[in-house]
Amino acid sequence: MGRPLSDVVVLDLTRALAGPIASRLLADLGAEVIKIEPPDGDLTRAMMPRVDGMSTYFVHYNAGKECVSLDLTQPEGRDLFLRMVEKADVVLENYRPEVMKKLDLAYETLAARNPRIIVASISGWGHNNSRANQGAYASALHAEAGITEMVARRRGEQDHPRNDPMSHSDTYTGLHALAALLAALYQRNRTGKGQAVEVSMAESTLMVNDLASAELLGEDPPVGFRAGQNWSAIYKLRSGRFVNITIDATTGGAFAIWVKATGRDDWRNDPRFATQADRIANLEAYQADIATWVANFDTAEELEKAIGVSTVLAAEVRTVPDLAATEWAAERGAFVDVDLGRGTSVTVPQSPWRFSDADSGLNPIVGFRGEHNREVLTRLLGLGDDELAHLSAEGIISSRVPEWRREA
Repeated sequence: MGRPLSDVVVLDLTRALAGPIASRLLADLGAEVIKIEPPDGDLTRAMMPRVDGMSTYFVHYNAGKECVSLDLTQPEGRDLFLRMVEKADVVLENYRPEVMKKLDLAYETLAARNPRIIVASISGWGHNNSRANQGAYASALHAEAGITEMVARRRGEQDHPRNDPMSHSDTYTGLHALAALLAALYQRNRTGKGQAVEVSMAESTLMVNDLASAELLGEDPPVGFRAGQNWSAIYKLRSGRFVNITIDATTGGAFAIWVKATGRDDWRNDPRFATQADRIANLEAYQADIATWVANFDTAEELEKAIGVSTVLAAEVRTVPDLAATEWAAERGAFVDVDLGRGTSVTVPQSPWRFSDADSGLNPIVGFRGEHNREVLTRLLGLGDDELAHLSAEGIISSRVPEWRREA
């Protein structure tokens, strides 16, 4: 079976995360993704930990791509890139909005060389507004878009807000960019024309915040079926491991479930637990009693069976390696080993789709900076040895490939 995007060529100028996650998923869908890095490389190449000189973080989001290092600030490098645009379908970039114009590589310039080109631009605040040229990192967007404050408030940590270690703004923006690119490719199939698409991290962060509409209304009712009910309680099992129980224990229905499961009929006559408002007011005592009962079980499976309600899930708190070692992960092929070339590898998550009539998934290769200069430029532009040697001597293209890799 073929891959859905096997006829699509992507020139990927992005660095860090929001862009690379989109381009990795394009590659997983079969696109030929050519990662074009400046002479100093993608900054995530320097991140720890590393295996054989390769950052595991870089591998996670850049496996499956061909790596070319090209200096776009030099006229000859810019011209080489424009020649590549003529052969491409997509250009993906996540510079600040003015950078592509300064490089004389704005959409109009690229479209003049290839009217079918789709240019996707990712930025913190979007183009053509008062904040367009501000820099953006995930933690900054979490702070600005209400995530940091909202989480602190709902956890009772207003006096010491903390940032989440995961880069939600980056990853969600990358997924929105992927959706926009696929839509633009679909439209081009109808019209024959490319276009520019731009995606902002700020709006992506707002879009995925399932509490945003409640926040905008300014109401946070203490009772009832409300937004944010996924703040499930976590308890300790007899085994010492922790378990997340997906239920709002304060609702009337949940209270009935807990009374039946625990056998605590006395709770029905306890004034502390008479109404949902009472249970919320006395939540600490209520959950302490539940915790005492939960501590009788060794596993989440035993606990879930004892609760006996299909909609109440007991999920063991695991690490990523824990999940990777499960039967489910093996059955699903949820993780992939990316071979680094001399018996070492980096394990990364697989993309989540499975098609009934197409192949997809990670091509488990990863390149060092500039490793595929010769291969790509020869195949795409027909450059010969003398031209490649000239470009290398002038610093237009560059590479940093370990000796052992070159000899492989």
